[in-house]
Amino acid sequence: MPERRTRAGIHAEMRARRGRQGWRRGLRRHVLIDCFRAKPMTESTSRRIRVDGAELHVLTEGSGPPILVPTGCGVEFYRRTFSRRLLESHSLVYVEMRGTGESSGTPEGATYTTLADDLDAAREGLGIDRAVVMGHSNHGAIALALGLRHPEHVAAVVAVGSVPDFSRAFSVGTTRWEAEASESEKALLARKQAELLALDASATDPDELALRRYLSLHPLVWRDPTLDAGALWGGAPRGFARYMQSVIVPEAGRFSLVPALGEIPCPVLALSGRYDYVCPVELWAESIEKLPRGRLDILERSGHNPHYEEADRFDTVLLAFLRALS
Repeated sequence: MPERRTRAGIHAEMRARRGRQGWRRGLRRHVLIDCFRAKPMTESTSRRIRVDGAELHVLTEGSGPPILVPTGCGVEFYRRTFSRRLLESHSLVYVEMRGTGESSGTPEGATYTTLADDLDAAREGLGIDRAVVMGHSNHGAIALALGLRHPEHVAAVVAVGSVPDFSRAFSVGTTRWEAEASESEKALLARKQAELLALDASATDPDELALRRYLSLHPLVWRDPTLDAGALWGGAPRGFARYMQSVIVPEAGRFSLVPALGEIPCPVLALSGRYDYVCPVELWAESIEKLPRGRLDILERSGHNPHYEEADRFDTVLLAFLRALS
């Protein structure tokens, strides 16, 4: 872990930065959202790959060597948060998990391990011999499981805002949150939670309700309290509620690859935000050395989404890692 800063020091730093750059951040946020509304996303191609009991939707954009990106939470959030810079040298190949997005099948009974097998079947169907796989949040577990179960077909794993042990993530993250969050941050979380409770759940689409529940955790997820995170999703992903209840919630209580990390032979890059309280960096800091070829990079001004909150540094670290593979 990096040297711990005091809460007062962090607040002083934030006040100074807001004073100098607050208008720039606000301008960037509004311009970014306007661009989403006014311009089409980067040109992409779409196809379906048959796996056991389902057809997985695969969307590809960019040019260059492919990076598999598993997702059970739709593709739009990642298309809007991974930078365009990555697409200049690589193709991002989004594979929607069964029962989500435009993929058929059902997530009931699925685990991160079985979804890793689905992902490997999609890799084979796409004609990719050895893949770099990049998973964010819960999808990082799928990427790690792929590296463990199908090492001959995985060139590298990139785990973004993820952890190797989801069974401890909530308790470790919330403990640190309670110890270091400011009163204003705690008040923001309380307000977000109150807004969620005020919703008429019976009259709200299940996928929309699942997204609202996730957005209500904003201070635990994002470093910037003023960010309009909802605008980054492009609507509620289809199947989000079922994926959350069938996969994410059960796996949160049981999934851990820590005992098996030493069996993953490929290079693994973990990119974690210092202020991520849902997938806390401590869980990588205490286990990264178990990986034969593991590396942890902590982004000091990010929460759960370092690929967006510190895009320049994230891209620099990731692209250097990918160049070193060749």
